[in-house]
Amino acid sequence: MAKKRRIKPALFFEALPAAPQLPHAVVFDTERTKHLKRLGLLASRQLYNDTIALAHDIGLFVAIILRMLGGQTMRTIALFALSGMAIAGTIVAVRIGTAALSEHGPSLASPAVIMGMKNTGTTILDKNGVVLYKGYGAVDRRSIPLFEMPPSVVQATLAAEDPDFYKHPGVSWRSVARAAYRNASENGKIQGGSTITQQLVKNTLLTSERSFTRKYKEMVLSMAMERRYTKDQILEMYLNTIYYGQGAYGIQTAAQTYFHKPARELTLGESALLAGLPQSPSRFDPNINEEGAKKRRDYVLSRMQELGYAENVAVSAAKLQPIDAGSHQVVLKAPHFVFYVLQQLRREYGEKTVKEGGITVTTTLDYIKQQEAELIVKKQITKLVAHNSTNGALVSLNPKTGDIISMVGSVDYNAPGFGNVNVTLSELQPGSSFKPIAYAVAFSKGWNGATVVDDKPVRFPQPSGEVFAPQNYDLKFRGQVLLRRALANSFNIPAIEVLQHGGLEATLAMAHNLGIRPPSLTETNRYGLSLVLGGGEVRPIDMAAVYATFANGGKNVAPQAILEVKDRAGNSITKPRTVPTRQAIDPRIAFMITNILSDTEARKEEFGARNPLQLSRPAAAKTGTTNDFRDNWTIGYTPQLATAVWVGNNDHSPMLNVDGITGAAPIWHDYMEMALADSPVEQFTPPSGLAFTKVCPIDGGLAAPNDPSAIEEVFLVENQPTKRCGQIRPPAVLVQAVTPQNPTPPTPGSPSEAPPLLPPEPGRGGGGDDGDRGTPTPDPNQQPVSPPPSTFPFKKQ
Repeated sequence: MAKKRRIKPALFFEALPAAPQLPHAVVFDTERTKHLKRLGLLASRQLYNDTIALAHDIGLFVAIILRMLGGQTMRTIALFALSGMAIAGTIVAVRIGTAALSEHGPSLASPAVIMGMKNTGTTILDKNGVVLYKGYGAVDRRSIPLFEMPPSVVQATLAAEDPDFYKHPGVSWRSVARAAYRNASENGKIQGGSTITQQLVKNTLLTSERSFTRKYKEMVLSMAMERRYTKDQILEMYLNTIYYGQGAYGIQTAAQTYFHKPARELTLGESALLAGLPQSPSRFDPNINEEGAKKRRDYVLSRMQELGYAENVAVSAAKLQPIDAGSHQVVLKAPHFVFYVLQQLRREYGEKTVKEGGITVTTTLDYIKQQEAELIVKKQITKLVAHNSTNGALVSLNPKTGDIISMVGSVDYNAPGFGNVNVTLSELQPGSSFKPIAYAVAFSKGWNGATVVDDKPVRFPQPSGEVFAPQNYDLKFRGQVLLRRALANSFNIPAIEVLQHGGLEATLAMAHNLGIRPPSLTETNRYGLSLVLGGGEVRPIDMAAVYATFANGGKNVAPQAILEVKDRAGNSITKPRTVPTRQAIDPRIAFMITNILSDTEARKEEFGARNPLQLSRPAAAKTGTTNDFRDNWTIGYTPQLATAVWVGNNDHSPMLNVDGITGAAPIWHDYMEMALADSPVEQFTPPSGLAFTKVCPIDGGLAAPNDPSAIEEVFLVENQPTKRCGQIRPPAVLVQAVTPQNPTPPTPGSPSEAPPLLPPEPGRGGGGDDGDRGTPTPDPNQQPVSPPPSTFPFKKQ
């Protein structure tokens, strides 16, 4: 008997080079591959290539064995071939399973990660959790524990998807075999056979690709999930993540979307309808296919009856109920603010995170106050339509934190042509609302509210040959006045003296220090004395920050819109603030400005005893109006809130006699009263280092005891007055009048025109301010505007 030939490993490997070469591309005809296609084996190019490579390697292995065995029987050949295939299949299966566990094992360890894995897009909330925006496919999901779901929801889901859920180990082999048989035998009709656990894995960790590899990964991960979690935990995660159509993920969101109620209030019929949706959310959507939705609901009800989950009478009654379901509404609230936040997110986190990160952003906005702000702005602009005023804007900050509480970018976001322009981020001329900045510089250089200046006519020749001749609102000149009176009543000539004392460069530096951000006011060679009258363009949000700095004791806090950013798993990825709180000016100087702007007695001369700048609590405020009534402002604050309001037209066409007190001030007043209604009344607290002294209202000298005309003024302790009333002389006159002996006084540069807040149309005229109305700053390219008439429909500034 011949001895059997033993194949040594060395001989085997030596034989490999001599093995016959099989073709690298194996072509299968349609008849041979149709069953593979049904099984999903050829659903992806990568899997197809892997399958061909495996077949090639097995064929090569068999060919080598045949060459070495010579005349062995076909039984031996078949045995080797089957063994090779089994070995190769086992290796592939182990590698796929190991790779799946390695890739998704960390995710399996956290329910929060599992439920957030497929979150995408961006969700923006207000400070109280109100949804302002969902975009880029953001998931609308609100999770609830299993015990808050009614039994009918759980039972309907089990009846529709997986009656044996509490029996199998994550994979139902009977269902897999049944599905495989039907997929192979039925022409083109695919059945899944997936359990609830498998669906959870597929929906959260894997893709929906139809392939053997994906299916095998799904089974491996499902059994791993079953070993880690209880059945109830798996069912809870499933019911909080499954997609029900209409953008609704999870049973709680689905209940709100379709029936406008929480899940705990769902009826038997409603539970059955929702449980039937995941199989095909669009096909069974009651808003699209009511008949199909009813049939699917009734099928689920019948299954519940068969499984003993519902009584016959209850099922019959539920089937008779008409389907009354709603649909998902697109969410976009506070649109100007939302797009401001999105711009910040793109800059700080990147476009990819915004579109694909599944982030949830909690913002500073208070949507309740935002809604009221929008109504207040719209109401006032409606009143001003007859005066050619078509638009308004408002931005409100918490001066202690910089949080943006409200942002109304226009009267109507959907208004054709200009509505989507966010005016609070547009550069506009601020009029007299700029004056407190110049006063802060002068106060830091030794002046105060009791400093005397000379309010008299002055004229400045321009390079064009024209003359800049600023006047006060009422065309009057008052001679020597105290700066408290001048600022409170917005006199123009004293403001120019203040600017000259403080210096142009120092005033521009102060503006940026207080909150004006580049590129505003950066081209220093553009500005002259008209800067103090509002001749330089600034953004309302920046002016709100400036006044917030005064309210915050001289500490500047940059406006912020974002409180927290969470990733798809709920982990905070919030970046630290880039601009920290800083002491911008001496807190004593800030208080001195506040003390004047909140002096209701001092402003009576021009604003009257009752005006919209007065609130039911201490408040500081300033108006501003540019020439020809093109821009109208009111900015003011309390210790808790700073708000800037603008009224005008986006093409910068003039309004008809709409000034600071009649245009923007009513909006500011009504908003502040509303927004502060639930806040305690706070006083402006003076810092240490100040002295309060009675002075004479004529020249600022120390008042005599018991002088009934004396007024209280605030001084830096190092600059307290020492001279009595009548002994004070005004500072040297800095403003030079044009005379034959003095033909060339300082030239206040001419501010350039601000671009319209629209595509190019007829633009605005010269810039500047007239003390909230008054004489405009001449444009060097056109003739000076004539002085205003002595009477107006709106009297005060």
